[in-house]
Amino acid sequence: MKNLNYKVILLIVLTSVVLAFAYNYSDISTKGLSYLTDKGPAISDSLLEVGLNNKTDASSKLEGGTITYEQIKARVDNPDFIIIDARSPEDYAKGKIGEAINIFPYGDESKYFEQVYTLPRDKKFLIYCTGGDCDLSHHLAEDMKTAGFENMFIYVGGWEEWVTK
Repeated sequence: MKNLNYKVILLIVLTSVVLAFAYNYSDISTKGLSYLTDKGPAISDSLLEVGLNNKTDASSKLEGGTITYEQIKARVDNPDFIIIDARSPEDYAKGKIGEAINIFPYGDESKYFEQVYTLPRDKKFLIYCTGGDCDLSHHLAEDMKTAGFENMFIYVGGWEEWVTK
């Protein structure tokens, strides 16, 4: 058995970490590592009401479509908006925001895509998960964008912020 050169292994690991951070902060990566990426400023109330149909390239990024506690609270009973809880069904069963529907990105794949594709196309979507480092809402929004949906807004404060206010 060969002797392992721990210095070489350590050098490879450190180089990998440095390259990962450099990639995340460079223009090479448009999305970056989710826990290091700025989620973007909250969208204005006027644009939230109108939607992103007349969007520019700068505002079409999902990161630009974030909303605040006050914005989601003001729209909980608005029929123009559908609130989607991207948390696990177990977490959803413990509580939800308003009449949120549950679409969990890591559940049964066929059920997940069926839920996504049967959503009405004429609504605006307020998507949330736990909050903080949770990226389930971003994953769902990306899949919805791929499916041709527009007007998706992510409540980055999520469930954690909702229950504390």
